[in-house]
Amino acid sequence: MLYKRILTAIPLAALVTWIILFQPSSVFFYFVIFIILIAAYEWAKLSGVQTTFLQSVFAIFMVLTVWLIQQFAQNYHLWIIYAAVLWWFGVTFYLKKAKPKSASSNLNAKKLLTAFIILPAATLAIHDIHALDQGAYWLFFAISLVWMADNGAYFAGKKFGKHKLAPNISPGKTQEGLVGAIIATFLYTFAASYYFGLSTEKSAFLMLLSIILTIISVSGDLYFSFLKREAGVKDSGNILPGHGGILDRIDSVLAAMPIFFVGYNWLIAAGA
Repeated sequence: MLYKRILTAIPLAALVTWIILFQPSSVFFYFVIFIILIAAYEWAKLSGVQTTFLQSVFAIFMVLTVWLIQQFAQNYHLWIIYAAVLWWFGVTFYLKKAKPKSASSNLNAKKLLTAFIILPAATLAIHDIHALDQGAYWLFFAISLVWMADNGAYFAGKKFGKHKLAPNISPGKTQEGLVGAIIATFLYTFAASYYFGLSTEKSAFLMLLSIILTIISVSGDLYFSFLKREAGVKDSGNILPGHGGILDRIDSVLAAMPIFFVGYNWLIAAGA
């Protein structure tokens, strides 16, 4: 299993890095749209949509919605992103004590509607970050920050984990793992602040943002674990050998990107 994960992760990370750093925002947007197409298909399955045809219809409708917003409703980007930010902060508090219902394959309309908050907001935030001045590097930093948080949580949890973070949803996640994730991202952000040439004040703001982002990224992971438990599945799909589905890989990114975009504009770009 570990061998498969590594064989999948290395070329996948290389592809994502190349597209982020070396492709224009217009090309990058359609790459993200393709990822969202697969993610929406998997989300439909987790929400109880039973047939492949209807799952595909939902995915296409989701992508069409995102494309139309991007092309014709750019003035509403911020409102959609703000809605997702509020949703993620709310669900972060909810997940601490949440108890998934018994596994069921019944259709859940609320979960489908939630997708229309999460997926468009994440897509728009990712695109808008990429379009910033030095946007490709800021986006790479934000996404790699999530990767750092994931690795920090894994190793700290493995070594020191004793106290469960959300036992009803993901028994493997621990409070010690969360602390490890925060330490890893804090150190990574400290180095990144030098790369971006930030002032002491802006560096402090970026470190604060990285802590918030780390917590929200863990919430993203927990939320999709919640969905999978209620759907009675281990993975959202099987498109990535050793990893599962697309949602299994981007769950934390979906949560973190709207928060990063808002935090960057409020704390880093403001007054620059």
